[in-house]
Amino acid sequence: MAESLTREPKLRSLILAAALAIFAINLDFFAVQAALPATAADFNTTTTALQWVISGYMLALASFLIVGGRLADLLGRRTWLFIGAAVFAGASLLGGLATGPELLIAARIIQGAGAAVLMPVSVAVVTNGFPKAQTQRAVGMVFGIAAIGQALGPLIGGGLTQLLSWRWVLLINLPIAVFVVAFARTSVVQSRDETASRSIDWAGLCMIIASVAVFTIGIDQGASWGWVSPLTLGFIVVGIFGFVAFAFVERSSKQPLVDLQLFRIREFTVMILAGAVGNVGATAIIFLAVIYLQTVEGLSPLVSGVALIAFSGGVTLAAQLSGRLERFQSWAVMDLAMLLGGLGAIGMGLSVGNLELFLAFSLPAGAGLGLCWSFASVVTQAVVPAEKAGAASGVVLTVLIGLGGVGIAVASAIIVTHSTDQSTEVLSNVLGDVMIGVGLMAVLFVPVVALLGRRSPASA
Repeated sequence: MAESLTREPKLRSLILAAALAIFAINLDFFAVQAALPATAADFNTTTTALQWVISGYMLALASFLIVGGRLADLLGRRTWLFIGAAVFAGASLLGGLATGPELLIAARIIQGAGAAVLMPVSVAVVTNGFPKAQTQRAVGMVFGIAAIGQALGPLIGGGLTQLLSWRWVLLINLPIAVFVVAFARTSVVQSRDETASRSIDWAGLCMIIASVAVFTIGIDQGASWGWVSPLTLGFIVVGIFGFVAFAFVERSSKQPLVDLQLFRIREFTVMILAGAVGNVGATAIIFLAVIYLQTVEGLSPLVSGVALIAFSGGVTLAAQLSGRLERFQSWAVMDLAMLLGGLGAIGMGLSVGNLELFLAFSLPAGAGLGLCWSFASVVTQAVVPAEKAGAASGVVLTVLIGLGGVGIAVASAIIVTHSTDQSTEVLSNVLGDVMIGVGLMAVLFVPVVALLGRRSPASA
């Protein structure tokens, strides 16, 4: 079946262009995580203090995803694929040459904005380039190839950091971006949403960016400002109020940035929420595992990268399968993924202090949590109209990645709050407790998907 999708050279190039784009983003995320302790040491700071390198990137990514997908739908997906690749590569170069943490964080924020354009557009050009009957399989193939970046991310990040420098973890994105452009030039045709006018909902655009930013900053700074301080609560409340106001603005807009009608598809909504739970778990676990392996266990960046292959390999395996599960009920697949990932994460938390058992549990944790968000990306594309592909992908990825960034911010805040004495024993216990909490969150969401995630007869 896979061969039938890629028999034409143009379609092969299309899949390679999209897959390499998401591959670069996946590789970058996992590799930078593995390099973070060394980066912090180079700048004479702590890993948790430098977590804005991760959360700032994800904040920008989440803030601009809906915008990036919608602008591409309106103004041309091929054009914006090239723009996203250029911004992502340029910011990677800036970050690789950064002389201090402030410049690095700024570069990562710009890089996140570039990735916010690149990700939804890469999915949308494949959705529009293949017949509707082959869309789910083609998108699954893209995520399957791109997931190799997740598997190799910790190893490449740790290896480049130890053998050369953490800077090369960012600089490696440049040649990958060149290949994306080369494949896309010959395979991606210009396409856009012809049902919509070229006007842009600037009010909605500004509101969604500001709301995501304010809410995430409030969560991220809660440990420093105090969780019940007026400043923290003010940021969080303003962010939530912004989301509500955004929904009202979009309902009355003639050309909304987000088509709220998509959320009338119950399966679409439930799968987004389930995928978000999985991505929160996956991103938090990799963040916590890097700190545990390098700070508590004292492993080198290269060795910790090798150790993390079990987790990232599980994520990769799940992504390879996500596009091949259309014959099964989507709610059943998602429940199995959440149960496997949740129990694996709980096992990792309970095994802190026993490295062999910890790594053994990381494989099912990565496979289950990885399948949650990769399957959510695939199945939601299969239930939306093709002309809304970019916007729908932007909505899905915004929720998944945005909450993933919030998850890292919360995990970092818990670590800072409960391990102020910096002893490895206390830090180890805190890391284990947070991993258990992540696993319980996934397990407790299983009955929600079972009750609400069944496809209605009309959508079926």
